[in-house]
Amino acid sequence: MVTFSVPEKLDQQSPGSNVFSFTLETCNLLIAGSRNLTVDAKIASLLLQAFASLDFSFMTGCANGVDKSFKKALALSPYKDRCFIACAFKARVNSAYGLYASKVVPDGLPPKVALYRRTLWMVKRCSMALLFPIDPLTGLWGKGSRLVFNSSMFQLKPVFVVSDKAHYKTDYYKVVPSSLFGIVKGYWAVPYPISKGGTCDEGF
Repeated sequence: MVTFSVPEKLDQQSPGSNVFSFTLETCNLLIAGSRNLTVDAKIASLLLQAFASLDFSFMTGCANGVDKSFKKALALSPYKDRCFIACAFKARVNSAYGLYASKVVPDGLPPKVALYRRTLWMVKRCSMALLFPIDPLTGLWGKGSRLVFNSSMFQLKPVFVVSDKAHYKTDYYKVVPSSLFGIVKGYWAVPYPISKGGTCDEGF
């Protein structure tokens, strides 16, 4: 179990800040994002180290871009025995840099469907997601990143989004601009806890 406490401004007229807290019952981090974005190796390593210090395990997909950046970082880290690479195709199992990997979707699916099912499989099994959604070629969110975000919200899973622009406000989840361990800037998107400082999941 781990609790995150995130300072938030009350409003422009009020000094000081509130602290928004939420608790995860389990610690399994899904790392996802654009297949066209490469994450700096030092940043990836620092993020893994910070989450590992909280006893997280790690999960990512089989694509290029963000997935590949963190597969490389995990392969060079002391945490290689605490990660799982979820693959949509058998051919990608052997490109996981020696990390434990497995195909997680049924045979015979069209490629787009296999990738979609793979993503939902990961979201269902994670505690929270770390998302690098911006495609550097377009400046927009990719379809896969939108799927990770939306399905995480539906399943009451918090997401830290690495982005300069915060998501729109909503009645369904809290949006709090923040820095993640002082390493990357972005914002938390957190389904509202049942109680202050409580869990986000109704199944506790």
